[in-house]
Amino acid sequence: MALLDFVYNRPNRVLQLQKQYQADPRPIYLRPAGAKATLMTYGVVFGAGMLSTTYGIVCLITGYGKK
Repeated sequence: MALLDFVYNRPNRVLQLQKQYQADPRPIYLRPAGAKATLMTYGVVFGAGMLSTTYGIVCLITGYGKK
């Protein structure tokens, strides 16, 4: 089956990639590709949610917006 050799006859690079990944000095949550952008996006969305929740609670307590 020479037609599909490229699918299943591939070099095993797991050990090499594992050593490379574990040698990285960054924290474990920043090692994957795109982790910094994901965490920044999560932080911005979480912060906006917390601010809007706090604003809503303050409005309920003070009675802001009642007619």
